[in-house]
Amino acid sequence: MFRERHLAPSSIRILGVVVTAGSAAGLAASIPSLPTRTGADASALVVALGVGIALGLSAATQTLLITVRDGTLVIQLTPFFRKTVLTTQVASVSATTINPAGYGGVGIRRAPGKPPAVFQRGGSAAKLQMRDGSTLILECDDVPGLADALR
Repeated sequence: MFRERHLAPSSIRILGVVVTAGSAAGLAASIPSLPTRTGADASALVVALGVGIALGLSAATQTLLITVRDGTLVIQLTPFFRKTVLTTQVASVSATTINPAGYGGVGIRRAPGKPPAVFQRGGSAAKLQMRDGSTLILECDDVPGLADALR
């Protein structure tokens, strides 16, 4: 079994807390004015601030979890993304590095001329070559451990 966990960088977690708090404060402050607004206006305001709260909470709690168990690789970027790959689909694993600037940020990313990537920060990563010819870059500190678990 293999398990590796990475929290989002502190800057993203702090931003998530700020967005959550700001959206919640905005929602609380707007409650007294809701009866004076039209139904559509009030609904749009509540939905927009609710989405702000949800996005802020997701950023504040974002975690990358990589697990290999019982012939399955599970990649989770909580709270919204989960990908399951049978270990038999992975042809090879090699060490690489990843740079958020090259992908335009962190998270689940695609960039022109680069394979898809899932990562929280720059640095050590695993390059997974799949049997179907596709490639996935995955943030990983213990690439040899991941490679052993996938065999």
